[in-house]
Amino acid sequence: MAKTKNEKAIERLRNDKDYYGDYGAKWMSNSDIKNLQEDTFKQFKGRPEDSENLVKGRYFHQSILEPEKIIDFPIWKDTEIRGKAYKEYLAEHGLVYMLKESEAEEIQEMIVNFLSRNEQLTKLITHNDAEYEVPMVGEIFGHPFKAKADIISDGIVIDLKTTSANTIQKFIYDGRNRYFYDTQCFIYQTLFKKPMTFVAVDKNKRYYNNTKEYYWEIYVCPASEETVLQGKQKVEMALQLYEKYYGENKIDDIKQVIYNSKF
Repeated sequence: MAKTKNEKAIERLRNDKDYYGDYGAKWMSNSDIKNLQEDTFKQFKGRPEDSENLVKGRYFHQSILEPEKIIDFPIWKDTEIRGKAYKEYLAEHGLVYMLKESEAEEIQEMIVNFLSRNEQLTKLITHNDAEYEVPMVGEIFGHPFKAKADIISDGIVIDLKTTSANTIQKFIYDGRNRYFYDTQCFIYQTLFKKPMTFVAVDKNKRYYNNTKEYYWEIYVCPASEETVLQGKQKVEMALQLYEKYYGENKIDDIKQVIYNSKF
């Protein structure tokens, strides 16, 4: 049986170069919705420059979801400081930030701790029926959207996060008010037609009382109806900005926009 247009697209979007490159640009994503907020909508379709948090997060994800790629992950092993040689290497290889070997080792240690703390969670993430890096496309409010699930397991979409929130309450607050995890919930649940859960590892190392034994806190946060509804509303508002400044029938020139407010 011949594959549908969407099935062919999904198969191609499994490749990161296509997903994040020109081919994938024909679909909107949660990153685009984030950029379409009022204070950054001039950067629509822009990709953020690598930073410490982005690189560490990518290494964490690949180590769990695509461990075969870790051998090619750039790690700075020559010195423990980011001095002249480090900066010259970055410039030579077109990089902005690179993990030091000690940082990569700590992330690997964090992953071992994460995957050994709770039997039920470990099974959910690692059992044989779990699918990793699963793309999906579909239409939301008349616009083509794409998403790539970290994990689909036991009928739910799981998104892995690293955080410095220090508490689960702060992780939830920041996710809904700063990082657009609420819009991610709405987009992913709409496209995959499955409930979504965030599983986050707090990067702040902690110690059990009066011992030298340490651990990293784990937060498991299923998406609530309230969060999904908030995400839906924010997606609608972002798409209104898109149609105003980028759509086929756009009515305003984004280059003419300035901010105006009483001081």
